[in-house]
Amino acid sequence: MVGCGSSNGIPESAARIGGTSVPCLDPERGGFVTHRCARAARAARRRFRMYRAAVPVLALLLVGCGPRAAQTPPMPNAPRVAASGPTVDRIRHEGVMRVAADLSYPPMAYRRDGTPAGFDVDLATLLAASLGVRLRVIDTPLSTMAGVGVPAGADAVLGGIPEGVVPGLSSGPYYVSRQAILSIARRAVESPRGLRGLHVAVAVGGRGAAVARDAGAILDVTALPEQALDEVALGRAQAAVADAPLVFNYAAEHPGLRATGGVGAPVPFVVVVPREAHDLATFVSAALHDLDRDGGLAQLRARWHL
Repeated sequence: MVGCGSSNGIPESAARIGGTSVPCLDPERGGFVTHRCARAARAARRRFRMYRAAVPVLALLLVGCGPRAAQTPPMPNAPRVAASGPTVDRIRHEGVMRVAADLSYPPMAYRRDGTPAGFDVDLATLLAASLGVRLRVIDTPLSTMAGVGVPAGADAVLGGIPEGVVPGLSSGPYYVSRQAILSIARRAVESPRGLRGLHVAVAVGGRGAAVARDAGAILDVTALPEQALDEVALGRAQAAVADAPLVFNYAAEHPGLRATGGVGAPVPFVVVVPREAHDLATFVSAALHDLDRDGGLAQLRARWHL
């Protein structure tokens, strides 16, 4: 747990975690304040993995349930969209579509056994397949793209990107995220009002901290959102608030826990392409429309418990 350094229960500039100073995030800007902060958080995640390995076993003992049998839905078919133009033709000629994504945000985009995985990666795979090319994912912190645009060497950016943060031509949202509450199922918290007076775990600087604070909760601050969720599984917090994709995925993998969504401000997940790539923007919009119409996006949401 992280000691509080300000009156609202969130350190104002940095949290001391295992002897390391980790800069805070800015919830108003919806991302890392600087690239240095992004690197610090990624380093914290790497140190966290050893601790995390013991959590599922302990959580099962606390909630008193056996593992849940579940079958992951298959990938949907790639959309069939006619597309042409200078950018699309170049991608086809090169045989690869390069997509920048921040691989520090499970279950949307992260590394699983060293390989990019997640909802965003699946979606990018379908877009590339629709053009008949392979996908290359370029791990790029959102902080390095904010105010700059699609990075050099990439054809597009995917992720939770508030309007105007990454300049370029943006698609409509393929997913809209909010915050969600994680709690023990038999004592489920069904709305923010139920957080009042409870010990609620939140990640330092995350959007969940504002939700819990406004609800009158007692904040237990952690370095990472995954740690906040683990506090509930281990019985050390009565609830946690974090980004909905992470909470829903966590609850699906931890029997006895309940996720309550629809909390906090919406964050759209979109595809952004360079301003001059009008043909690619047209293709992306048509492909997303087809996936939505044919149930492909719903199938992807089911694959990732969203």
